[in-house]
Amino acid sequence: MKWIGIFSILIFLLVREINSFKLKLCFPEKYSKYKDIFTKAYKRMIDTPTELDYSFYQMMDDYVKSFQLYKCDIAMIEPALYDEHYTSILDINEQIKDIIEQRTTDDPEGEIYAELIKDLRADNERNDQIIEVTPRALPLFMDYGILYYRSENKPTPPVTWEDLAATKDILPILEAKNTDTLYIGQFNEYREFYYNLIENVLNTDEILTPSNKYKIIEKETNFTINQFKELFDSEIIDEYAWHLNSEYGVIRFNDKKAIYMRNWSSFLYNVTTEFNKKDNNKKFGISKMLYSEGRSEGSKAINKGIYLCIANSIGGGDDNRAEKIEEAISVIKTFTEKEFMKLLIEEENFYDIPAYSSLLQEDAGVNNTAYCDRINCAFFRELQETHIVAAYDVFFQHDFINKLTDFFEKAKSFFKEAGNEDDDNMSSEKDIITLPALMSLFSDYFQDKYVEFGSATTIIMIIIIAIEIIITSIVTYYLIKYRNFIEIRRSSPLFLITMLFGIILAFVSILFSIGKPTKFICIIRPYILVLTFGLTFFSLLLKTFRIKVIFDKVNIQVKDSNLILYLCVLLGIELTLVTVWSIVAGMEPDVKKVSKEMHYWVCKNTSKVGETIQTFLIVINGLALVYGCYLAYKVKNVYSEYNESKVIGLSIYGIVICMIILMFIVNINGLDHTTLFLIQSLMIILSADIILVFMFTPKLWKLHINIISEMSYNEKPIQQSGDKKASIPQEEDKNISLKNTTLNSE
Repeated sequence: MKWIGIFSILIFLLVREINSFKLKLCFPEKYSKYKDIFTKAYKRMIDTPTELDYSFYQMMDDYVKSFQLYKCDIAMIEPALYDEHYTSILDINEQIKDIIEQRTTDDPEGEIYAELIKDLRADNERNDQIIEVTPRALPLFMDYGILYYRSENKPTPPVTWEDLAATKDILPILEAKNTDTLYIGQFNEYREFYYNLIENVLNTDEILTPSNKYKIIEKETNFTINQFKELFDSEIIDEYAWHLNSEYGVIRFNDKKAIYMRNWSSFLYNVTTEFNKKDNNKKFGISKMLYSEGRSEGSKAINKGIYLCIANSIGGGDDNRAEKIEEAISVIKTFTEKEFMKLLIEEENFYDIPAYSSLLQEDAGVNNTAYCDRINCAFFRELQETHIVAAYDVFFQHDFINKLTDFFEKAKSFFKEAGNEDDDNMSSEKDIITLPALMSLFSDYFQDKYVEFGSATTIIMIIIIAIEIIITSIVTYYLIKYRNFIEIRRSSPLFLITMLFGIILAFVSILFSIGKPTKFICIIRPYILVLTFGLTFFSLLLKTFRIKVIFDKVNIQVKDSNLILYLCVLLGIELTLVTVWSIVAGMEPDVKKVSKEMHYWVCKNTSKVGETIQTFLIVINGLALVYGCYLAYKVKNVYSEYNESKVIGLSIYGIVICMIILMFIVNINGLDHTTLFLIQSLMIILSADIILVFMFTPKLWKLHINIISEMSYNEKPIQQSGDKKASIPQEEDKNISLKNTTLNSE
């Protein structure tokens, strides 16, 4: 029996070994201290034969950029890298969504946990399409941006950037031979500068909304760059300190090369152990990050999450890939549990901040006294009251990551060469980077983009519109004044005047495309477009319709009063649709993102109802254009005394061609807002001018000829008063005057 028991145990161990496999965990070097306590806590939580194989790297970016190259199964990741390499992360949402739901609704942990999850939903727009992005990771730690400071010479840390600038004369009086700079930040790569940037942006009293986001980011980016340049020029940040990243910043601070350092709470262990090794008599402290006076009442520390995810490349083509994925999910769930964190807190070398804020409390239900002494729980409890979580979610880095990288590379050169402006050895051919030029990399992208009133294009267009309106007004004046002239009378002056008002309205509609759109502008634009199209094209359409009815001898009433009724019905239908559209689902101003380099403000539908009504209006007006072409073709050979059927046909064809050209051009991807405005405006002006040229120029020319003829006749020499026949020609003049070349009013 004894041998059977031993044999059974051996069989069990053999099967267990056969079914076991390794999971490679890729973590940054600073977490290497946790290797043993991670494994110890995991084995206490779960009895599994799986072996956790840890690999530690200096930079998180390295293994995240190539999960497959580094053969990572499970990896630590930050929000910025999570978004950039989202497609390289295994989609495990179905397996973790219940966990997320449970943890986000848990009291008191849920609020912070839910905010951390938001950073995993930041990238919800790809290739100009809104898609549902679900979390593919779970938060492991919280990582605060904090200020480290040496307290041996200046125990009170600065609170604002202005306080820091005021300490520029401290270096000469410090008994610190190794110190060569006051402040170390992280600016040497886009991700580190990005966190400095959004920290400064969010430390304002302004609330970011979709309508002001670009404007605030541009303004605060400008402010941040100027602020850091001032610190650089004042030698508070030196060239070497500018180029340091997080890891090397810690080394420099531990070597006491700086008085202050902006870094992450995840480096607290490294700073504590290494700093105290240098000299046990020297101390350092931690404080809130700096903020700028007048922009906020206090510092709002940034709090990014450190997440665990599974690489898409896990298992490769192995037969046991499914089992490996299942075990990896189990590891992620376990590592991020509250009970797992409690076990870590008991370890004397654990310094990080759990995603569960209650573990920092004095009554956390766990023996956290020693842990709180190590990390200063009171400080982080205070920090949690005003910190900013899910900051990354505000900015959608997917839209401008390349822009930020380009900006950063030039920023490094700019700050590096800031003190060399008078260097005689500088090449004259070398590009000189100025602060405005540097800012243009961001301002060109982040500023509110719309057709501005002060631009050269807009000014020229306004001048053209003014001239066109003046010309149309003059035509309208003469048309009304000489409405009884036979050429005008037979062309239905009421419809001609209606068309002229529509043309003036068309010119005015261009002005509503200038400036940043508002809710009112977005609602009023469809009304103006409907009235413009209706008064001009529908009037042309009805005039053509009357010609066809008369010469086809169809029994349809086509007097002016009837046609005005038809026009009112058509306009009434369209205006009713627009009214329903504006009440139920009116258009609102929104930013259209064409590419990473291009965006601009447009009026956009807020619901499917608005899109449906808009599509329906486009369809019925498109059918009206087609029917207008059909009528123009049918009456092209109809004879009339003034041949108006031909000019009506030419007007309709011209409008249709302009609309077709406009439709194709507007739908070309990649056109900027100024180009679109210019093309749309020119097409509207061309359509209006076609009507003015074909419909009104012949009539006005004949009117002009008659006026000239009458003036010439009236200026004939008057015979002598003694001549008995002198009064006869004058009497005959009345019979051929302009007044008698008109038809009498009914």
